[in-house]
Amino acid sequence: MAVIKPFRGFLYNQEKVKNLELVVAPPYDVITPEQQNHYYKKHSFNVIRLILGKEEPSDNERNNKYTRAANYLSNWKDNKILIKNHKPSIYFYIQDFTLPDGEPRKRKGFISLVKIEEFSSGIILPHERTMSTPKKDRLNLILACEANFNPIFSLFSDPKFQIENRIDDITKKAPPFFDIIDEKAVRHQLWIIDNPETIDYVKMVMLDKKLLIADGHHRYETAINYRNLMREKYPDYKGNEAFNYTMMYFTNMNDPGLVILPTHRLVKKINFNLNEFIRKAKEFFEIESIPTNPELDYQVRKKILSTMKNESTKHYLFAMFSKIQDSYFIFRLKDFNLLDKVMEKSFFPALRKLDANIMEVLVFQTILGINCNNPEHEEKIKFVHTDDEAINMVRSGEYEVAFLVNPTRIEQVKEIVAQGEKMPQKSTYFFPKLLSGLVINQIVPDEKIE
Repeated sequence: MAVIKPFRGFLYNQEKVKNLELVVAPPYDVITPEQQNHYYKKHSFNVIRLILGKEEPSDNERNNKYTRAANYLSNWKDNKILIKNHKPSIYFYIQDFTLPDGEPRKRKGFISLVKIEEFSSGIILPHERTMSTPKKDRLNLILACEANFNPIFSLFSDPKFQIENRIDDITKKAPPFFDIIDEKAVRHQLWIIDNPETIDYVKMVMLDKKLLIADGHHRYETAINYRNLMREKYPDYKGNEAFNYTMMYFTNMNDPGLVILPTHRLVKKINFNLNEFIRKAKEFFEIESIPTNPELDYQVRKKILSTMKNESTKHYLFAMFSKIQDSYFIFRLKDFNLLDKVMEKSFFPALRKLDANIMEVLVFQTILGINCNNPEHEEKIKFVHTDDEAINMVRSGEYEVAFLVNPTRIEQVKEIVAQGEKMPQKSTYFFPKLLSGLVINQIVPDEKIE
């Protein structure tokens, strides 16, 4: 099923860059403008210049953030800032982290190339819908640089933990090539595996696996679009050209280290009317108002989030914060049958009861009048991963209202994908994120992948 291949990745040269923590960054799509500036200042070789370059007023078709990224990449290779691995390899990747409640976890996986497949093949499956703007941005970057800077995050199922056991055997005996602690106190360790026997073993285990894209849907669809463009350019392609593959991270969905955290929603530019929203919502929800103030906000919010977690399996509920009244509101769905008024009955049961889907169809489309699939509405909605960030952005006036939600459960993801359905965008937030800058896949169009 899934065709896995080793590759000669470009990695930071530790003789040139002594402290690798200074040159890595989170994935491009979670970096704010303030963080972008931070990573620019952190080091002149920080990967931010490749994955999320700054825009300049004088930008044009010949000089822009994509061409500058290509120039940085070329310069860093020429000056041995980035060096190419000697042998085709896969890369074992372990992340040690702590959950918000203080529980320690460890997630194990590996990075390699994977042959690009159409979703219709059933080999690589999406679980979320995508937006047009990020795909255009990523395609421009890959066309300019001919490289993958971030691996797509995928899941496979193996209750026997065959690859994890092999990872344990190897990582206990050999030190990692990289050992980095990021700014969120997550430890990232990377081992370069060029042993043919180990590579063949991983390829064999993965051969009958289907892959579920956990994070990086835009990047995977961009990889398909780039491959198709290259096939037009090279009509005599055989299928083993580099552009027929993309870089991917693989982890076992049976691993207890696999964690999904919530993705909260923020809205602006809608002239939010609190009284009108509550009036419309009363048809569907029981509504509880909880006053707060800046001094008590943290304690009040943590109680609300605890309530949401405890009630998550009983019924659908979410919390809302509006600066207008400086209050939180908890909305509890009265009855799932009420969804028949707004949701197609053809939806599979698992999708009908998915928090993110109810939020999109009932709250955003029906009550707020925002079509989340309309590109014109993209700028009105922001997705954030911490409740602190969500509330602070409303208190600052940058956004009008925040919706705090429960995380999607991994069993929901499995069930919905098995039914051939897709979730709304940003239904899942797999934590922790994969670092950018660990390994880069340079795509040489006429290079053959063996």
